[in-house]
Amino acid sequence: MSGPRILCIEDNAMNWRLVQRLLSEAGYEMHWADDGLKGCEVAAQLKPALILLDINLPGLSGFEVATKLRQNRDLDATLIIALTAKTMRSDRETALVTGCDGFISKPIDPFLFVSQVEAYLGGHRDRLEHGREGEALRQFTQKVVEHLETQLREAQEGNRKLLEAQSALELRSYHLSRLLALSKEIIPLREEEEILSRVLGRLREDQGLDHLSLYRLHPSGTYLHGLAWKDAAFGETTVLPGAHPLPVRAGALPLTGVLLDADLRQTAMWEQGIDLGLWDPRNQALFLPLRSRSHEAGLWGFLAADRGGKPFQPFEAELVALHAGLLQVSLENADLIAHLDETSLALGTSYEGLESAHEALKEAQRALGAKDRKAALGDLFLRMAQRLQLPVTTLKAESQAMSALIDRTEGGGEFHVECRRAMDQISRATTQVESLFRALLRRAGQGETSTPEWIHLHELLRQEVELSRAESSGPAGLAVHLNFQASRDLLYGVYTDFSEALKYLLAHARGGEPGPIRIRTWGGNRHFRLEVEDEGGPIRQEDMEQAFEPFSTLRGVEPGPGRRPGKGLPHCVQLMTAYGGTVVLESSEGGTRVRISLPME
Repeated sequence: MSGPRILCIEDNAMNWRLVQRLLSEAGYEMHWADDGLKGCEVAAQLKPALILLDINLPGLSGFEVATKLRQNRDLDATLIIALTAKTMRSDRETALVTGCDGFISKPIDPFLFVSQVEAYLGGHRDRLEHGREGEALRQFTQKVVEHLETQLREAQEGNRKLLEAQSALELRSYHLSRLLALSKEIIPLREEEEILSRVLGRLREDQGLDHLSLYRLHPSGTYLHGLAWKDAAFGETTVLPGAHPLPVRAGALPLTGVLLDADLRQTAMWEQGIDLGLWDPRNQALFLPLRSRSHEAGLWGFLAADRGGKPFQPFEAELVALHAGLLQVSLENADLIAHLDETSLALGTSYEGLESAHEALKEAQRALGAKDRKAALGDLFLRMAQRLQLPVTTLKAESQAMSALIDRTEGGGEFHVECRRAMDQISRATTQVESLFRALLRRAGQGETSTPEWIHLHELLRQEVELSRAESSGPAGLAVHLNFQASRDLLYGVYTDFSEALKYLLAHARGGEPGPIRIRTWGGNRHFRLEVEDEGGPIRQEDMEQAFEPFSTLRGVEPGPGRRPGKGLPHCVQLMTAYGGTVVLESSEGGTRVRISLPME
């Protein structure tokens, strides 16, 4: 088992290690605290048998720590032994008055130290001489007051320094916030003169400068030009040759930032700057060489300024460097952006020309292919129509003659009824074939295209779907499902108006991903309704809203991702509007749905 616990309150680590080694070897359990407050906390937790207390502690002195420890009733049985280098009688008496049970002189004697500790643990105590308590208490009170006065002076000095630091930080924060606001102001600026005026004007205002000049190396590298504050405004300065001693020496300076006052006066540039009027010899001056950001060894320019009165502070020199850096970056960025704008404009013009030529080539290619295909199909339709014309005419004439013959035949009966029913079917079939014949002639450009007639819309839809399949350039085998539920489909109008409208609807439906197309009709009593639904994928809402606007492609809006509405939808709306109809485009589960409503009266 370890021996009694001993706590050493000592701020000197070397003294603690000596005490620890001597007492640990003697079998004691050692603990350490390096200041008075921490020592009080550790003592309250450990309740050691003995505390070795250094009198000369920082913060709370050993006397004050002893007084605080004796206020803790849980430590009444704990011995407190003062470790002190003070050998005066008054110091030892003060230690006893504050609650110490004894004292050991420092530096400790390694040969006697363990025995001294064991003597106190064995019951030895140091006592005040009779009648000395009052004097010892007065001495302790005087030491406490002196300690408090010292701490108060230190606190006041610390508070003064804190106030100075706070004032400096507030001033720094104020200037940095103004610099940040200035950087935001000049971001959109592109004019060089405006940037120079803003940044240099703010710098002169914030620093109270009397003279301020900025020289920049011309792109040719042969001379420097710049601005100077004269007559309450910035104006152009006299140019400096690139070989002038001042910029040559500025280019040779190390990258140490701003040269201020005395440091500047010790250089050869001081007299040269006076000759050039950069600063007044009676003022406080500064000089800042500016390095090129693209070529670190090269000189971009320099900034020179002065003011009367107080010298420049280090933070003010930092602000000058920050303003100059902001100015340099802003000017270079403005030049770069101007160059990029010119390049972008040239590239945009070239790209527009290429894109226009490419689109024209594709359009010509499509037109040529469509023209060839249309010509071939038109020729085919014409030949088919010509071959159908004679049989259809003959069949129609013979069916009319047969119907007249049946009507003149007397009698009735089942045979007569069947003959009439057969002739009605032949007449309807002939009408259908004749309608198809006229449709072929229209596609071939040989039939009447603008003459109004009574049109069966269901029949027109069937014919146009079949013809569109024949001449469509879309995916082969694309399914078109017809579902006709309208009770009436007879409407007076121009055949080609409806055939073109359907062609535009089918072209829109084929414009997305390949998928089945469903054509449905319903109504028919007062309104005939037609719906064409596809599964070609969704269309953006903004594109849906502009789908029926004529010339929407001329808006110059960048096309978004995904599918676009069919280009013929505006024309479809115009055709149906002539018949009092309405056209609606909306999204469906897999694509889009176009609905047409036509009045039947």
